[in-house]
Amino acid sequence: MSFDRDTPEKYRIIKQFLTDDICKIVEQYCLFKMLNEPGLVENETQQCPGTHSVHGDILTESLLLYAKPIIENEINLKLVPTYSYYRVYKPGDILHDHTDRDACEVSATITIGYRYNDKDDKYRWSLYGYVDGEKRYLDCEPGDAIIYKGCELEHGRDRFDVSKYSYQVQVFLHYVAAEGVFAEKCKYDGRKGIGCIKKVT
Repeated sequence: MSFDRDTPEKYRIIKQFLTDDICKIVEQYCLFKMLNEPGLVENETQQCPGTHSVHGDILTESLLLYAKPIIENEINLKLVPTYSYYRVYKPGDILHDHTDRDACEVSATITIGYRYNDKDDKYRWSLYGYVDGEKRYLDCEPGDAIIYKGCELEHGRDRFDVSKYSYQVQVFLHYVAAEGVFAEKCKYDGRKGIGCIKKVT
């Protein structure tokens, strides 16, 4: 099935998109990074203020390239990578309803790992999206990915209602259609290439 701008499908869940071993490595890396670089947090103008987050980290940029052919095959659409991002959500966080910017035309959010200290095994802090006015909760286990049309699917997360020292690590991989209207404008998110930290001025 195609996943281009003219099809009604706005998201797709792929189970076990990343292996358990990869997820464990990425989860530990993100937690170590948060411990050693506590100043890397979103500001008040961003989607989740105060949350540890990194744009274009070398590890997640590697995942961006690794995942590209897999996603292309899954949705039957050639892609250009724009950027990667990750967050370590903390208790009390809310991801308010939003759609993404042009560089996120085709996106993947991957659940890397979590710890819910005061919840039973059935609890999941799920992304939701609005489809035909219906709010749908999209449950994912570590390694599962939601591929979605970031500019079209309004999405968010309810309050992360968990106790102290709980967390959830998410990685976001963003692309645009190779022959689409955003390809030239959003290629590499304005940088010289994938893995480059600074944007072209």
